[in-house]
Amino acid sequence: MKSIWLSLASLSLCLGGCASAIGVGAEMNYPVEKATFHYAPIAEEKIPPFSADVYFSRNYFEHPSTEYDPHLASASAAMVISSFTDFGPYDEDWYLNQSKFVREYFGAIGFDGFAVNEDYQKSATFDSIGLAAAKREFDGYTVVAVTPRSGGYFREWGNNMRLGDGSRSDMMHEGWYNAANKLISFVDGYVTAQNVKGKVKLWMTGFSRGGATTNIAAGLIDNKLSKGEPIFSNGATTSREDIYAYTFESPQGANVNSKNVKAPKDSIYDNIFNIVNPLDIVPKVAMKQYGFTRFGRDKFMRTAFYDPSGYESYNRTYRALLDVINQNKEETVNRCDEFTMGGFDVKYLGGDIISVIVGGVFSDKELVDYVKKNKDDTKVNYDANIAVSILLEEIVDNIGDRNQYVAKYQNSLESVMLLIQDETKHVTMPFSKLIKTFFATMVTNALGGGDKVKPQITEGWGEDIGEELDKLVSSLTSPLLNVYWERPNELFSFAGYAPYIMQNHYPDFTFAHLAGQDSYYVDAYNQGKAAADAIALNTFMDNADYGRMRFFGYNDIGLRLDNKDGKRVIDIEGHYLGKSDVNSCDKGYAAAYYSYATEEKLELFMPVGRTYNISMKSYSKKPSHRCEYWAYYEYFALENTENAQVRLDHKKETVSFASDRHKRDVNIVK
Repeated sequence: MKSIWLSLASLSLCLGGCASAIGVGAEMNYPVEKATFHYAPIAEEKIPPFSADVYFSRNYFEHPSTEYDPHLASASAAMVISSFTDFGPYDEDWYLNQSKFVREYFGAIGFDGFAVNEDYQKSATFDSIGLAAAKREFDGYTVVAVTPRSGGYFREWGNNMRLGDGSRSDMMHEGWYNAANKLISFVDGYVTAQNVKGKVKLWMTGFSRGGATTNIAAGLIDNKLSKGEPIFSNGATTSREDIYAYTFESPQGANVNSKNVKAPKDSIYDNIFNIVNPLDIVPKVAMKQYGFTRFGRDKFMRTAFYDPSGYESYNRTYRALLDVINQNKEETVNRCDEFTMGGFDVKYLGGDIISVIVGGVFSDKELVDYVKKNKDDTKVNYDANIAVSILLEEIVDNIGDRNQYVAKYQNSLESVMLLIQDETKHVTMPFSKLIKTFFATMVTNALGGGDKVKPQITEGWGEDIGEELDKLVSSLTSPLLNVYWERPNELFSFAGYAPYIMQNHYPDFTFAHLAGQDSYYVDAYNQGKAAADAIALNTFMDNADYGRMRFFGYNDIGLRLDNKDGKRVIDIEGHYLGKSDVNSCDKGYAAAYYSYATEEKLELFMPVGRTYNISMKSYSKKPSHRCEYWAYYEYFALENTENAQVRLDHKKETVSFASDRHKRDVNIVK
């Protein structure tokens, strides 16, 4: 059989394991101070705060900020989880003390001059952003640390929906852009109020919405400094090499279409590090189709798909440290890896689906159990990353462009979030619960069963929320039903597993990932343990890219995929009568097979940066077939001018080829 070679190498920089292009990334060991801090746990009911250790050293700021420092990263993660507020009673004293944990954190690592803005001392509003800062003086410079309130911010949730059309935010996410400018002003005011003089080293952190705010603020500061503009009005100085920015699970707020800043992946942002879990949905929004991304360099936690041989060790370290950090509390049981692609039985297209989904509105169990029992065997090695990426792509395609989102959906989404996250009504809702409620309303409305679910929504959250949710669902029913019919299993599985998928966005879980790549935590855990009980130091990946290849137009398809070294990774056997068989699919790869009355379709997912040998035999009667391939990542081609046009390149290509029903070799040529 003739072989053809298809290279995806041009679509990638490298997959984790190769030398970092953004800093040494090596273990750095310093004289260190150990302290304990507290933080509010993520739970639906009020439980006592958790405590954890943090390690601090002035040496974190003695190397250029463009070098990734795993110790500074974990100290930054500790800072952001300390910024979370706990649950009520929502009286005046509670509001004035929302920042009690982050105040304690700064004190524990020797920082003084603690200050918060007014937003951190009152009930959150649509456009508020709680900000906290502190400082520590060293010989020759002062470290000023600043972090937004990154959780427990209630009605600020509505602001996350404010993409805007870009006219007032230089094409960036309008809500986070406005918050970022508040952060910059707050830092300037803090430096003046604290009478900080001389060199300032600015330590910036943030998680989720706080991460997006910090990411944009750091990007705007880098641009100012690159143009020689001052950051501080009192004469204090800093440089880009003195801006240490670490964000966690940050959504995408920067935009490739901005005109007043350098392109988001320009080297001036090499001091910004964004730590991302590929299995987390939040860092995948706002939508890349609208040009959104993050300033700076992303580093990714490892998953079973990207690191099939090393993930068991990685996961063992992560889970061991999570148990230590959260004191083995039941509220933090990790179920992130339980995602399974569920098959959607045709009988549930009728009225039974109403009882299945409605039964899961206020309980996770029934819908999760159904998905588990009805595994989609046509999708092999799918994880939440693949399923959610495809689902979001389909949703955006059906919603339309950014202007259509703003015109049709933005106001309704903001209104629903403001009501749902109103702590004064004590109806704040976990995101997973919102997802299931939303899908229940959508599907039951479409199938004529809205009268069965609406009473439960009204009873659970009140008449005003029920009405606003109904308005939102009405506007989104048409596009999401299109998604439902195109990707029913992805949609259904996401709705069912939403509670487990959203665990990938828990800040304490993120902190455990960061602790796993920090020798201070790993060594402390291993102290006194036998070798068999010890855990290994983890590392992160410098990208989380994967290629996607689709084959169309077959009656039957047979395909073998070998890697560059000739190792068989995917084997699919075609049949003249009956559907093809997916005989094997190695870990680290995924396949999706679709069999219709008229033809078959195949999708493959594979790491980029590798070359593959694809051998095909087809029994198809069709005269022509089509293959598409592209990479699921963003590559920014930069010109050498300061404000060059930036191209967002998804590297999508299409080829066609001919075949007949005989065992003829198929040659795909780029």
